[in-house]
Amino acid sequence: MVGLGAGASLAGLVSAVPQLVWLSEHKALVFGIAGALLVIDAAAVVRGRRLPCPADFDLARACLRLRRWSAIIYSIALAAFAIGCVFEFVLPLLS
Repeated sequence: MVGLGAGASLAGLVSAVPQLVWLSEHKALVFGIAGALLVIDAAAVVRGRRLPCPADFDLARACLRLRRWSAIIYSIALAAFAIGCVFEFVLPLLS
């Protein structure tokens, strides 16, 4: 935010939410926990694909729709995690 000229906004945000400093200092732990939770979620998504849907037509359609949404949301979360890892760990090594 400072690079975008929003230094005062960042100072106000840090004073309002001082826990952001702790998150910044322990980013490896935060990313590690997030990665572990994404692995657990991947197992749940894969397991959910193999479970049968109800026999009722409407419930089966809702089941398939929710499975599709679950996979989409997981993919978005995984992409956000990967982008965050690149910006936090890879790009600083290149500069």
